[in-house]
Amino acid sequence: MQFELQGRPDGMRPEGAESWLEFWGASAEKLVQNECEMLRGEVLLYHQRAAAFLMLEDFASVVRDCDRNLFAIDFVWSRATRGADLQPFDAIRIATVLLRTRAEASMCIRIRDTQGALAAIDRGLANLHGGAGSSRRLSEDDSSEASTLRAMRDALVPKLPSSQRVDLESRLKHALRMENYELAAILRNELRQIGY
Repeated sequence: MQFELQGRPDGMRPEGAESWLEFWGASAEKLVQNECEMLRGEVLLYHQRAAAFLMLEDFASVVRDCDRNLFAIDFVWSRATRGADLQPFDAIRIATVLLRTRAEASMCIRIRDTQGALAAIDRGLANLHGGAGSSRRLSEDDSSEASTLRAMRDALVPKLPSSQRVDLESRLKHALRMENYELAAILRNELRQIGY
C-alpha cells in the first residue's frame, strides 16, 4: 500500500480539485447518492492513511487526516439528499473519532503530558457519545470503541488507595449537602481523574 503524504492519499485530482470534498464544497448543491458514495470512498482513503500514520507514530498527520474526515462527514450530513446515504458514515465517524483520540493522547504521552492525554481521551469519549448529525449516538457503555478509550484512560490514571477514594467521596457528599457546588465540582473532577 502506498499513499501520498499530503493531499488526497491516492494522488488523484478529481475534476482538477484536490479532492471530491473540495470540488463539491465549492458549490451549494445537495449531494446525490453517487456523490455521497464517492465521498465515502475518499473518506476511507484518508482513514487508511491516518491508520498507517498511527503505525508510524506520525500523530500530527493522523490528527490532520482525521480532522479532515470529520469535516467531510459533517459536510455529507449537511448536504445529502437521502437519509440512506448517511448511514455508512456513522461507523466511519466513530472509527475516526477513536483514531484521532488515540493519536492526540499519544502525542501528549510522548511529551509526558498525562493530563493532556486524559483530556484528549475525555474529549474523544464525549465525541463518541454525541457526534453532530450522527444517528448512531453511543450510550456510555455500549461500544468497544468507548471501552478502548476507557482502557487507555485507566492505564494512565494511578489508582488511589481505597481510603483516599472514600475520603474524596465523603468530602463530595458533604460539599453537596452544604450546597458548595464549586468545591463539589472540583472533588467530582478529582474522582473522575482517578477513574472513579
